[in-house]
Amino acid sequence: MTTQQTDTSHVKTRVLAKTLVNTRRHVRLFNLSAIKKATSAISGLHDSRFRGRGMDYLESRAYQAGDDIRNMDWRVTARTGIAHTKLFQEERERPIYLLVDCNQSMRFATRGQFKSVLAAQIAATLGWSGVHQGDRVGVMTFGSGGIDILKATAGKRGMMTMIQQLIKADQAESGQVPLDEALKQLRSVLRPGSLVIVISDFFDMGADSKKHLVQLRKHNDVMAVYVSDPFEQHTPPAALYGVYGDQGSRIINTKNRSVRTHLSQQHNRHQQKLVSHIIHAGVPILSMSTDQDWVTQLKQGLSRPQNAIQQWLKDSV
Repeated sequence: MTTQQTDTSHVKTRVLAKTLVNTRRHVRLFNLSAIKKATSAISGLHDSRFRGRGMDYLESRAYQAGDDIRNMDWRVTARTGIAHTKLFQEERERPIYLLVDCNQSMRFATRGQFKSVLAAQIAATLGWSGVHQGDRVGVMTFGSGGIDILKATAGKRGMMTMIQQLIKADQAESGQVPLDEALKQLRSVLRPGSLVIVISDFFDMGADSKKHLVQLRKHNDVMAVYVSDPFEQHTPPAALYGVYGDQGSRIINTKNRSVRTHLSQQHNRHQQKLVSHIIHAGVPILSMSTDQDWVTQLKQGLSRPQNAIQQWLKDSV
Protein backbone atom coordinates (compact mmCIF):
# COMPACT_ATOMS: atom_id res chain seq x y z
CA MET A 1 0.00 0.00 0.00
CA THR A 2 1.32 3.40 -0.95
CA THR A 3 2.19 5.60 1.98
CA GLN A 4 0.61 9.05 1.96
CA GLN A 5 1.94 11.81 4.16
CA THR A 6 0.52 15.28 4.52
CA ASP A 7 3.18 17.98 4.27
CA THR A 8 3.02 20.08 7.42
CA SER A 9 6.23 22.02 6.83
CA HIS A 10 4.32 25.13 5.74
CA VAL A 11 1.51 25.02 8.29
CA LYS A 12 0.95 28.41 9.90
CA THR A 13 0.99 27.87 13.64
CA ARG A 14 0.91 31.35 15.19
CA VAL A 15 -1.36 34.35 15.15
CA LEU A 16 0.56 37.41 13.91
CA ALA A 17 -0.42 41.04 14.41
CA LYS A 18 0.50 41.98 10.84
CA THR A 19 -1.77 39.27 9.44
CA LEU A 20 -4.75 40.38 11.53
CA VAL A 21 -4.24 44.05 10.69
CA ASN A 22 -4.07 43.19 6.98
CA THR A 23 -7.46 41.48 7.08
CA ARG A 24 -8.86 45.02 7.06
CA ARG A 25 -8.57 45.03 3.26
CA HIS A 26 -11.45 42.53 3.06
CA VAL A 27 -14.05 44.64 4.90
CA ARG A 28 -16.00 45.66 1.82
CA LEU A 29 -16.66 42.00 0.97
CA PHE A 30 -18.91 41.41 3.97
CA ASN A 31 -22.24 42.87 5.06
CA LEU A 32 -22.96 41.84 8.63
CA SER A 33 -26.34 43.58 8.63
CA ALA A 34 -27.72 40.56 6.74
CA ILE A 35 -27.52 38.51 9.94
CA LYS A 36 -28.55 41.16 12.41
CA LYS A 37 -31.93 42.18 13.76
CA ALA A 38 -32.44 45.61 15.19
CA THR A 39 -33.33 45.21 18.83
CA SER A 40 -30.85 47.53 20.42
CA ALA A 41 -32.06 50.68 22.15
CA ILE A 42 -28.83 52.54 21.35
CA SER A 43 -29.06 55.12 18.58
CA GLY A 44 -26.76 54.15 15.75
CA LEU A 45 -26.56 53.10 12.15
CA HIS A 46 -28.89 50.14 11.54
CA ASP A 47 -32.60 49.74 10.91
CA SER A 48 -34.66 48.92 13.97
CA ARG A 49 -37.92 47.11 14.54
CA PHE A 50 -38.89 49.96 16.85
CA ARG A 51 -40.95 52.64 15.19
CA GLY A 52 -40.47 56.20 16.27
CA ARG A 53 -38.91 59.49 15.35
CA GLY A 54 -35.70 58.82 13.44
CA MET A 55 -33.79 59.37 10.24
CA ASP A 56 -35.73 57.26 7.71
CA TYR A 57 -39.35 57.78 6.67
CA LEU A 58 -41.33 54.54 7.00
CA GLU A 59 -45.00 55.28 6.22
CA SER A 60 -47.94 57.55 6.92
CA ARG A 61 -51.07 56.59 8.81
CA ALA A 62 -54.20 58.29 10.14
CA TYR A 63 -53.53 60.70 12.98
CA GLN A 64 -54.15 59.31 16.46
CA ALA A 65 -54.51 61.18 19.73
CA GLY A 66 -51.08 61.76 21.22
CA ASP A 67 -49.16 61.78 17.92
CA ASP A 68 -46.53 64.51 17.58
CA ILE A 69 -48.07 67.22 15.40
CA ARG A 70 -44.57 68.07 14.15
CA ASN A 71 -44.73 64.82 12.17
CA MET A 72 -47.98 65.66 10.35
CA ASP A 73 -47.99 64.56 6.73
CA TRP A 74 -49.67 67.58 5.19
CA ARG A 75 -49.60 66.28 1.62
CA VAL A 76 -51.49 63.09 2.47
CA THR A 77 -53.81 65.06 4.75
CA ALA A 78 -54.65 67.48 1.95
CA ARG A 79 -55.16 64.71 -0.59
CA THR A 80 -57.39 62.52 1.59
CA GLY A 81 -59.05 65.10 3.76
CA ILE A 82 -58.08 63.02 6.80
CA ALA A 83 -55.26 64.01 9.16
CA HIS A 84 -52.20 61.79 8.68
CA THR A 85 -48.92 61.62 10.54
CA LYS A 86 -45.54 60.32 9.42
CA LEU A 87 -43.87 57.32 11.03
CA PHE A 88 -40.12 56.94 10.94
CA GLN A 89 -37.79 53.98 11.19
CA GLU A 90 -35.08 54.67 13.69
CA GLU A 91 -31.49 53.78 13.04
CA ARG A 92 -29.90 51.88 15.88
CA GLU A 93 -26.48 50.49 16.58
CA ARG A 94 -25.92 46.82 17.43
CA PRO A 95 -22.78 45.80 19.29
CA ILE A 96 -20.95 42.81 17.82
CA TYR A 97 -19.35 40.25 20.12
CA LEU A 98 -16.91 37.70 18.73
CA LEU A 99 -16.54 34.62 20.92
CA VAL A 100 -13.23 33.00 19.92
CA ASP A 101 -12.19 29.49 21.00
CA CYS A 102 -8.53 29.32 22.08
CA ASN A 103 -8.56 25.82 23.61
CA GLN A 104 -5.79 23.35 22.85
CA SER A 105 -7.85 21.50 20.22
CA MET A 106 -7.72 24.65 18.06
CA ARG A 107 -3.94 24.30 17.74
CA PHE A 108 -4.07 21.59 15.14
CA ALA A 109 -3.75 21.19 11.37
CA THR A 110 -2.70 18.74 8.70
CA ARG A 111 -2.37 21.49 6.11
CA GLY A 112 -2.85 25.21 5.62
CA GLN A 113 -2.90 26.71 9.10
CA PHE A 114 -3.85 25.95 12.66
CA LYS A 115 -7.54 26.23 13.38
CA SER A 116 -6.60 28.88 15.93
CA VAL A 117 -4.90 30.99 13.24
CA LEU A 118 -7.91 30.71 10.95
CA ALA A 119 -10.28 31.60 13.81
CA ALA A 120 -8.26 34.73 14.63
CA GLN A 121 -8.28 35.85 10.99
CA ILE A 122 -12.04 35.36 10.76
CA ALA A 123 -12.57 37.28 14.01
CA ALA A 124 -10.36 40.16 12.87
CA THR A 125 -12.06 40.37 9.48
CA LEU A 126 -15.54 40.42 11.00
CA GLY A 127 -14.36 42.96 13.54
CA TRP A 128 -13.01 45.29 10.86
CA SER A 129 -16.23 44.84 8.89
CA GLY A 130 -18.28 45.82 11.92
CA VAL A 131 -16.16 48.91 12.54
CA HIS A 132 -16.46 49.84 8.86
CA GLN A 133 -20.26 49.69 9.21
CA GLY A 134 -20.18 51.89 12.32
CA ASP A 135 -20.69 49.15 14.93
CA ARG A 136 -18.97 48.70 18.25
CA VAL A 137 -17.02 45.43 18.38
CA GLY A 138 -16.05 43.35 21.41
CA VAL A 139 -14.31 40.00 21.81
CA MET A 140 -14.25 37.18 24.32
CA THR A 141 -11.43 34.65 24.12
CA PHE A 142 -11.73 31.42 26.07
CA GLY A 143 -9.45 28.44 26.57
CA SER A 144 -5.71 28.80 27.03
CA GLY A 145 -5.28 31.73 29.37
CA GLY A 146 -8.81 31.42 30.78
CA ILE A 147 -11.59 33.82 29.78
CA ASP A 148 -10.89 37.41 28.74
CA ILE A 149 -13.59 39.87 27.74
CA LEU A 150 -13.02 43.09 25.85
CA LYS A 151 -16.23 45.10 25.89
CA ALA A 152 -17.54 46.42 22.61
CA THR A 153 -15.84 49.63 21.51
CA ALA A 154 -15.87 51.63 18.30
CA GLY A 155 -13.18 52.55 15.83
CA LYS A 156 -9.68 51.52 14.88
CA ARG A 157 -8.33 51.88 18.41
CA GLY A 158 -10.79 49.30 19.70
CA MET A 159 -9.84 46.91 16.88
CA MET A 160 -6.14 47.19 17.69
CA THR A 161 -6.89 46.33 21.32
CA MET A 162 -8.93 43.36 20.13
CA ILE A 163 -6.04 42.16 17.95
CA GLN A 164 -3.71 42.37 20.94
CA GLN A 165 -6.10 40.20 22.92
CA LEU A 166 -6.29 37.57 20.15
CA ILE A 167 -2.49 37.38 20.07
CA LYS A 168 -2.26 37.18 23.87
CA ALA A 169 -4.76 34.30 23.96
CA ASP A 170 -2.85 32.48 21.22
CA GLN A 171 0.41 32.76 23.16
CA ALA A 172 -1.03 31.43 26.44
CA GLU A 173 0.51 28.12 27.43
CA SER A 174 -2.24 26.40 29.37
CA GLY A 175 -5.91 26.43 30.27
CA GLN A 176 -9.07 24.73 29.12
CA VAL A 177 -12.51 26.36 29.20
CA PRO A 178 -15.70 24.70 27.91
CA LEU A 179 -17.94 26.69 25.59
CA ASP A 180 -20.91 26.65 27.95
CA GLU A 181 -18.89 28.42 30.63
CA ALA A 182 -17.85 31.11 28.15
CA LEU A 183 -21.44 31.54 26.96
CA LYS A 184 -22.64 31.87 30.54
CA GLN A 185 -20.17 34.68 31.24
CA LEU A 186 -20.98 36.40 27.96
CA ARG A 187 -24.67 36.46 28.86
CA SER A 188 -23.82 38.35 32.04
CA VAL A 189 -22.25 41.27 30.13
CA LEU A 190 -24.21 41.25 26.88
CA ARG A 191 -26.80 43.92 26.14
CA PRO A 192 -29.97 42.90 24.27
CA GLY A 193 -29.83 43.57 20.55
CA SER A 194 -26.26 42.43 20.04
CA LEU A 195 -24.84 40.21 17.33
CA VAL A 196 -22.89 37.23 18.72
CA ILE A 197 -20.60 35.20 16.46
CA VAL A 198 -19.05 32.07 17.99
CA ILE A 199 -15.87 30.89 16.24
CA SER A 200 -14.79 27.42 17.36
CA ASP A 201 -14.23 23.76 16.50
CA PHE A 202 -16.82 23.04 19.23
CA PHE A 203 -14.86 20.15 20.73
CA ASP A 204 -15.18 21.71 24.18
CA MET A 205 -18.94 22.14 24.02
CA GLY A 206 -20.51 21.37 27.38
CA ALA A 207 -23.97 20.03 28.15
CA ASP A 208 -25.39 23.51 28.85
CA SER A 209 -24.22 25.08 25.57
CA LYS A 210 -27.60 24.63 23.87
CA LYS A 211 -29.43 26.21 26.81
CA HIS A 212 -27.21 29.29 26.74
CA LEU A 213 -27.50 29.63 22.96
CA VAL A 214 -31.29 29.45 23.15
CA GLN A 215 -31.32 32.15 25.84
CA LEU A 216 -28.97 34.36 23.82
CA ARG A 217 -31.20 34.07 20.75
CA LYS A 218 -34.20 35.45 22.62
CA HIS A 219 -32.80 38.98 22.52
CA ASN A 220 -29.80 38.79 20.18
CA ASP A 221 -28.69 37.44 16.83
CA VAL A 222 -26.33 34.47 17.10
CA MET A 223 -24.24 32.75 14.44
CA ALA A 224 -21.70 29.93 14.73
CA VAL A 225 -18.57 29.55 12.59
CA TYR A 226 -17.35 25.95 12.66
CA VAL A 227 -13.59 25.76 12.06
CA SER A 228 -12.18 22.36 11.13
CA ASP A 229 -9.26 20.62 9.44
CA PRO A 230 -9.82 18.21 6.50
CA PHE A 231 -8.61 15.35 8.71
CA GLU A 232 -11.57 16.02 11.05
CA GLN A 233 -14.22 16.37 8.37
CA HIS A 234 -14.39 12.70 7.32
CA THR A 235 -12.57 9.41 7.87
CA PRO A 236 -9.35 9.70 5.83
CA PRO A 237 -8.19 6.95 3.44
CA ALA A 238 -5.83 4.30 4.81
CA ALA A 239 -2.37 5.87 4.82
CA LEU A 240 0.21 7.58 7.02
CA TYR A 241 -0.62 11.20 7.74
CA GLY A 242 1.67 13.87 9.06
CA VAL A 243 -0.22 16.18 11.40
CA TYR A 244 0.87 19.26 13.28
CA GLY A 245 -0.37 20.09 16.75
CA ASP A 246 0.55 22.13 19.79
CA GLN A 247 3.17 19.53 20.75
CA GLY A 248 4.75 19.46 17.29
CA SER A 249 4.42 17.16 14.29
CA ARG A 250 3.57 13.46 14.44
CA ILE A 251 2.32 10.61 12.28
CA ILE A 252 -1.15 9.06 12.42
CA ASN A 253 -1.47 5.62 10.85
CA THR A 254 -4.98 5.20 9.45
CA LYS A 255 -3.98 1.86 7.89
CA ASN A 256 -4.65 0.54 11.37
CA ARG A 257 -8.29 -0.56 11.44
CA SER A 258 -8.80 0.37 15.09
CA VAL A 259 -7.47 3.88 14.41
CA ARG A 260 -9.84 4.31 11.48
CA THR A 261 -12.77 3.04 13.53
CA HIS A 262 -11.95 5.43 16.37
CA LEU A 263 -11.68 8.41 13.99
CA SER A 264 -14.97 7.50 12.29
CA GLN A 265 -16.81 7.20 15.59
CA GLN A 266 -15.31 10.45 16.85
CA HIS A 267 -16.39 12.26 13.69
CA ASN A 268 -19.95 10.93 13.88
CA ARG A 269 -20.32 11.83 17.56
CA HIS A 270 -19.10 15.35 16.92
CA GLN A 271 -21.47 15.88 13.98
CA GLN A 272 -24.39 14.69 16.09
CA LYS A 273 -23.36 17.03 18.88
CA LEU A 274 -23.20 19.99 16.52
CA VAL A 275 -26.72 19.24 15.31
CA SER A 276 -28.20 18.73 18.78
CA HIS A 277 -26.48 21.67 20.48
CA ILE A 278 -26.28 24.31 17.72
CA ILE A 279 -28.66 23.50 14.89
CA HIS A 280 -31.47 22.56 17.27
CA ALA A 281 -30.86 25.82 19.14
CA GLY A 282 -31.78 27.60 15.91
CA VAL A 283 -28.28 28.98 15.34
CA PRO A 284 -26.99 29.20 11.75
CA ILE A 285 -23.61 27.50 11.37
CA LEU A 286 -21.00 28.23 8.70
CA SER A 287 -18.29 25.68 7.95
CA MET A 288 -14.71 26.87 7.44
CA SER A 289 -11.83 24.58 6.49
CA THR A 290 -8.15 25.24 7.22
CA ASP A 291 -7.05 24.16 3.73
CA GLN A 292 -9.34 26.37 1.64
CA ASP A 293 -9.49 30.07 0.79
CA TRP A 294 -11.11 31.34 3.96
CA VAL A 295 -12.11 34.70 2.47
CA THR A 296 -14.17 32.99 -0.24
CA GLN A 297 -15.69 30.55 2.26
CA LEU A 298 -16.71 33.36 4.60
CA LYS A 299 -18.10 35.54 1.82
CA GLN A 300 -20.24 32.71 0.45
CA GLY A 301 -21.48 31.73 3.91
CA LEU A 302 -22.45 35.26 4.94
CA SER A 303 -24.08 36.12 1.62
CA ARG A 304 -27.10 33.95 2.46
CA PRO A 305 -27.10 33.40 6.22
CA GLN A 306 -30.77 32.43 6.23
CA ASN A 307 -29.83 29.25 4.34
CA ALA A 308 -26.87 28.40 6.56
CA ILE A 309 -28.62 25.75 8.65
CA GLN A 310 -30.09 23.92 5.67
CA GLN A 311 -26.80 24.01 3.76
CA TRP A 312 -24.82 22.78 6.73
CA LEU A 313 -27.20 19.87 7.30
CA LYS A 314 -26.99 18.94 3.62
CA ASP A 315 -23.17 19.00 3.64
CA SER A 316 -22.92 17.00 6.86
CA VAL A 317 -25.06 14.06 5.69
